[in-house]
Amino acid sequence: MAFFAFAPNATAQNNDKNIVDIAVSVDDFSTLVTALKAADLVSALQGEGPFTVFAPVNAGFAKIDANALNSLLQPQNKAELAAVLTYHVVAGKIAAADV
Repeated sequence: MAFFAFAPNATAQNNDKNIVDIAVSVDDFSTLVTALKAADLVSALQGEGPFTVFAPVNAGFAKIDANALNSLLQPQNKAELAAVLTYHVVAGKIAAADV
């Protein structure tokens, strides 16, 4: 699991990228990016923060039953997927040292 503090940057030192940009640029977040798109949360995470996202890497998603994950990614389950993903978002900027 990785954790992003967004305000508008995430763990990286690059202040020009938002949390979605950073997730897209890291191959190990490809499943997260797919899920964010399926849940229609990309624009929300590109919005004004600050907030912190506790983001599972691909290995974390791989521990979920494949049928369950595929089901969550279906359009008819968008609300349920959004609820799961937003559960991993906390308002405010939390430093790793504080966790």
